[in-house]
Amino acid sequence: VHGDSNITVIKLTTPNFLRILENAIRYGTPVLLENIEETLDPSLEPILLKQTVKRGAQLILRLGDQDVPFNQDFKFYITTKLPNPHYLPEISIKVTIINFTVTLQGLEDQLLIEVVRYEREELEIEKDRLIVQISEDNKTLQDLEDKILKKIYEAAGNILNDEELIETLEASKITSKMINERMEQSKTTAERINKAREQYRVVAKRGSIIYFVIADLALIDPMYQYSLDYFIRLFKRRLDLSKKPETVEERLATLIDDVTKSFYMNICRGLFEKDKLLYSFTIASKILMERGEISGKEWGFFLRGGDSSKDLGNMPEYLNAKAWINILSLSDIHTHYTGLSESLLNNADQVLWKELLEDNNPRDIELPLPYKRICTEFQKMLIYMSLRPEKLVSCIQNFVKGALGQEFIESPPFDLQGAFNDSSSLVPIIFVLSPGADPISYLQNLASEKEMDSRMKMLSLGQGQGVIAEEMIKAGRRNGEWVCLQNCHLAATWMTELERIQEYQVEDDTHPEFRLWLTSMPTNKFPVPVLQSGIKLTNEPPKGLKANLLRTYQDVAQERNYDECLKPLEFKKLLFSLAFFHAVILERRKFGAIGWNIQYEWMNSDLIVCIRQLRMLLDEQPEVPYIALNVLVAEINYGGRVTDDKDVRLIKALLGKYFTPKVLDSKYTFSQSGLYKPPAQDALQLERIVEQIKGQPLEDDPDVFGLHQNANVTFQQKTVREFMETLLLIQPRISSTAGDAKSPEDIVKEMAREIESKLIKPLQVKIDVKADSLRIFRDQEIDRFNDLIVVMRKSLLDLMAAIDGTVVMSAQLESMFYSFLNKKVPEIWVEVAYPSLKPLGSWVEDLYTRLNFMSGWVKSPPKSYWLSALFFPQGFMTATLQTYARKTEIAIDTLQFQCVVQKFDKNNVEVVPTDGVNIHGLFIQGCRWNWEEGVLQESEKNMLFEEMPVIWLKPVAIAEYSDVGCYNCPLYKTSERKGTLSTTGHSTNFVLYLDLKSNDDPDHWIRRGVALLCQLDD
Repeated sequence: VHGDSNITVIKLTTPNFLRILENAIRYGTPVLLENIEETLDPSLEPILLKQTVKRGAQLILRLGDQDVPFNQDFKFYITTKLPNPHYLPEISIKVTIINFTVTLQGLEDQLLIEVVRYEREELEIEKDRLIVQISEDNKTLQDLEDKILKKIYEAAGNILNDEELIETLEASKITSKMINERMEQSKTTAERINKAREQYRVVAKRGSIIYFVIADLALIDPMYQYSLDYFIRLFKRRLDLSKKPETVEERLATLIDDVTKSFYMNICRGLFEKDKLLYSFTIASKILMERGEISGKEWGFFLRGGDSSKDLGNMPEYLNAKAWINILSLSDIHTHYTGLSESLLNNADQVLWKELLEDNNPRDIELPLPYKRICTEFQKMLIYMSLRPEKLVSCIQNFVKGALGQEFIESPPFDLQGAFNDSSSLVPIIFVLSPGADPISYLQNLASEKEMDSRMKMLSLGQGQGVIAEEMIKAGRRNGEWVCLQNCHLAATWMTELERIQEYQVEDDTHPEFRLWLTSMPTNKFPVPVLQSGIKLTNEPPKGLKANLLRTYQDVAQERNYDECLKPLEFKKLLFSLAFFHAVILERRKFGAIGWNIQYEWMNSDLIVCIRQLRMLLDEQPEVPYIALNVLVAEINYGGRVTDDKDVRLIKALLGKYFTPKVLDSKYTFSQSGLYKPPAQDALQLERIVEQIKGQPLEDDPDVFGLHQNANVTFQQKTVREFMETLLLIQPRISSTAGDAKSPEDIVKEMAREIESKLIKPLQVKIDVKADSLRIFRDQEIDRFNDLIVVMRKSLLDLMAAIDGTVVMSAQLESMFYSFLNKKVPEIWVEVAYPSLKPLGSWVEDLYTRLNFMSGWVKSPPKSYWLSALFFPQGFMTATLQTYARKTEIAIDTLQFQCVVQKFDKNNVEVVPTDGVNIHGLFIQGCRWNWEEGVLQESEKNMLFEEMPVIWLKPVAIAEYSDVGCYNCPLYKTSERKGTLSTTGHSTNFVLYLDLKSNDDPDHWIRRGVALLCQLDD
């Protein structure tokens, strides 16, 4: 644009960047400011607003504390590397925003040039020559036209008598004819070249698809940053390294296969385990979408499920409502699903459908005809997803395997040597850390192999370490050393300096053996340019009991003091128990809230301390101090990290199985199956123990964690939910696909109109100064519901107006718009609503039901209170006790509830208790309630939750109450269980303990994770 003018390129990290801007404004030279974030430096405000004043004949702009003469030739450009920046209106109105982001088609054309230049260089040279020739010919024709017009304009008198003009016309005619003939030949040649080039487009198309999948990864984790330059560099490298068969067809197939595999392997090494399957699935689905094998409607159903407004009609008894809605919705997205609902009702087909619903591997059960034959693999997966949503991950693995191959569902091994081979003195290697993993030992081993261990400098970053780190990098570049800067996330303020150091590095001044190693937890403070140019590696702790135990005994073997304890039998047995306990509490986290209320980050250092204390106590005490060991391990070393009191009792109950005299008994086992047990007395040698560990099952039985078999379903549901939430993060914000009946705006507006039409007016109550505690509590609840109704109605009306264009679509309304599309409750409602994990459709229906309950309570107190309807059920409990305390004149702090579980449900309540209240609407998780016997029992298969009968909360004196034969069961508002720590010392999600009768030891139910919930997630 500016030709030869000297454009100045700066960054916000450039020293004296304001002085450079000042000179550019004064002398009228253009400036390019690179790599800005979503907020701008306030010092740029006068430039963006062109706040100039006229003094005499000169324009003056005040920049900082200086008055600078403003030159009209000054131009200011700003660029960002953010993949999808969102600038607020106050920034947008000050600048002109131009989207220079590469497009799918644009990148495809760019990669096609690279492929053809490598495969058929003569074609690209000929194409470039033709482009230049055609351009020159067009210029010549234009010059001839201009010359003729000039001659005609300057001609005097009769132009037929102007010999020079006639000669010029004749010459132009001959030249024009020659050029036109040449251009025709060029056109024919260009068509031939383009035809030859087009056969290579399939490779470029595959590369373009993969790049956009990689670019979207940054929306999942801030550390997943990859630049286009990095991608093209790797793409060209694969052109050079891939096999070169003789025929073009074989070469194209080889290139497509090699590019897809190499990018999977290369990018996977920098991804966490949880995101690797999502990456390969996104590649597979994008490829099939580009081919037209997955439609926009099918993809939309996969992401967001069926239409919850559908009438259930004649639903089969063996299906739940959500599955049936999805089945009914499938018939709307493709003709291949015609008759699917009828098939599920058909007696002959029901045998197969029921088998699919009950089998542990439903993907192995073939669908009935004709769906087995006519549906694509993706369409079949939608059926399996509708009926068995918890098995979606295994279905996705099967889909990816069929679409891309077995290697795309297997994680590549940790390959530090390969990353080193791909690096250079200018390319940093970045370890993305996860709790419990330490890659430094691998780095030290590599340094030894490369004979760099004496030339490797390490520094843990923190306050005041920046200057030392900078000097280490300078010395390393000069002397060819390895420099490792650990914990970059702890030096957020120094990260801009690291970016500057990397940006100004010069290859000629850098020793070729220099390497910069960086370690950091995921953080958005890490410089994007460094991430994009670097090689990223993840190294996660081992998964599964077997892998955890093997790692522990690998560390034990390195200590070389295994046989030195004075009580060798007790030490070796208890050491195995401790290692097993460590593995169990780590792996139990995968089950979510039923495993631990809070996901604690226990480290290997906790285990090491416990092993040392175990050895010390056994050496110093005459007997094995089991009580002291239980306290040290469960309440101090590991328990020191535990903040939730329900988790405290769980960790003590878990350790009670491992630090017990029973461990010395040869018949003692850690699980009912007997597969997990301490080593026998004659098999306590390290080699024998490792051999025993290797013989354990690869898949861990939930029973070994103290959980019911249904916990596997809970784990699968949690995995699927996290997978789908992550997948939604990388979807385009507006996805209006061709063939869709409604646009996103129409869908959201219709949803908003329907919700608003069903909202009742705020509830009205009469003020009564003599009201009892329960009535005062009811009025407070109604105030909260009224606040929610007001916020909902206003936001819904504003959203509809914003869609119509009559008001500005603010960031808050835009967020609400996309929440509606993704069937999530908008954040603006969540802020004033009760805790709930339900999706939007279920949440709205639940709200209407709550409002109906509260409307009924305004008229008269109910026979049984729906506890789940309340914002603050803890307050309801206090109000009930307060009512009884005033009635009996007993101090409220001497009272508690006795839990009397009835044998009837909410529809059969006949008697209202004189003292206390009836409540209903609670669900039990982790076990079931036997209505007839009135005790806790093990859950039935695949029954994760069961509704409880009506419960009478009877106030009793604490001094007279006994909880013998009962399990102290916690009651939570939602299945998430965790909350923030309140002033009571409990989580805000916790309501109270209810004592439920049990024939089993309470520790059994504690390990099972048994709890009561006010509501479910659907």
